[in-house]
Amino acid sequence: MLPSVPKPEIIFTPLTEFHVQAAVICARKLGIHVRLRSGGHDYEVVSYVSEIESPFIVLDLARLRSISVDIRSSSAWVQAGATIGEVYYRIAEKSKVHGFPAGLIARL
Repeated sequence: MLPSVPKPEIIFTPLTEFHVQAAVICARKLGIHVRLRSGGHDYEVVSYVSEIESPFIVLDLARLRSISVDIRSSSAWVQAGATIGEVYYRIAEKSKVHGFPAGLIARL
C-alpha cells in the first residue's frame, strides 16, 4: 500500500444489521463515503484503500456470517460476511447432492 493512497478514517466491524444501518446513516449525514468489505475477500484488492473516495470509512462485515440453508425450497440465506467455503460447508451438512454456483475471477 502506497503512503499517498488515501486510507479509511475508521474501520468499523458491525455486530448486527442495525449497526450497519446506523453507520451508513451517520456516514451519509457527515458526507463520508462508505466502502464494504465482506467475506474476507476482495476481488479489487482495495478493501482498505481508495483512490477516488476521500474521506471514507470501511464497514468490515466479517462478523455478519450467519448461514441458513433450506434444502426443501432450494434456497439459502447468507449474511455478507460469510466466506464461500462456509456456504459450501453448510450446504454439504444438509445435502450430499445439492451444490451452489459461485463466482470466480480470472486473472489476466
